[in-house]
Amino acid sequence: MQMTVKEIIKQNNEKRESLTPENKEYYENMLVYIRTNPMASERATEEVLLEMLDHLLEAQSEGKSAVDVFGKTPKELAEEIIKTLPKESFKDMRDFVLEMLFTLFGWYLAIGGLFPLIAKQNQTVHSGSLLLTGILLISSVVVLLYFLFGVIKRNAFEDKRKKNKVGWFLGILFILLFVSGVGVHFIVEPFGPTFTVSYPLQFGLGCFFLLAAFLYKKSRESK
Repeated sequence: MQMTVKEIIKQNNEKRESLTPENKEYYENMLVYIRTNPMASERATEEVLLEMLDHLLEAQSEGKSAVDVFGKTPKELAEEIIKTLPKESFKDMRDFVLEMLFTLFGWYLAIGGLFPLIAKQNQTVHSGSLLLTGILLISSVVVLLYFLFGVIKRNAFEDKRKKNKVGWFLGILFILLFVSGVGVHFIVEPFGPTFTVSYPLQFGLGCFFLLAAFLYKKSRESK
């Protein structure tokens, strides 16, 4: 029976612990670089990474290092591997983006709608403020995706100190954008045409989006 992508990743995580520190660092840098290619098929990527790991473990048992197996230019090798990988389908890419958006908006709506639900109090929503909130939340998703597929990849072969600095900067930027989206009603004077939202609706929509995100995630992991 064919393993799912989740099972392949789990096996990879377990087997990597058998690598020496030097081999592990070399391999994990390549793993990060190859994984952060958004256009490549996730299944094909994970299968190639596991195959490379098995090859390295076998060589390691014979006293060889990752440099002996893959050479001194891991970035160039990673680029060659990426070129051979099949492209991810449009549907899978769309589903991943929707999973991210549903997760973000789901938590925003569920948390924001919890207190009106408890108080059983309808809310007056300003369309202008709602639009601004949506823009800020979507911007936070863009920053997160840029972080995952751009910055991490460019710094995959840098020293750990530089990786940590970049990670902290973009992590803080993501949090600031998300918090700004959540707190826009407290920071900016409400503006735009108004409409009333019944107290169960916002929380219910949030739960619906979170459920949709969960189903998208399970569907992706089951392939």
